[in-house]
Amino acid sequence: MKKTASILIIFLFSCGFNHEPTIDSITADPNPVSAGEIVTLTCTATDDEGADAYEDDKLDYTWDATAGVITPGTSDDNISWTSPQQTGVYSISCVVNDPDNGVDIATIDIVVQ
Repeated sequence: MKKTASILIIFLFSCGFNHEPTIDSITADPNPVSAGEIVTLTCTATDDEGADAYEDDKLDYTWDATAGVITPGTSDDNISWTSPQQTGVYSISCVVNDPDNGVDIATIDIVVQ
């Protein structure tokens, strides 16, 4: 019985646990914006694996907009968005994935005036 308990404890500690990524914020600069202008968007996310890993997971960012044009930025967590010519409120979302299929999503509304 002692040997089984030792194996179980080793197994539990060696398997680890995936902590899902967490989006802390999405910022848009400027917001509101005039029609046809460029907005810089930044998604701040973390994936602290704590004692379960030697370092945090590498995160993948996927952006989507209800209208307008998304242009890649200097890194995956940073993009440019060219607003449409029509005024209104437009939503831009960012999906963050980690290598273990953990996911978080957040959306920001941008006012085009």
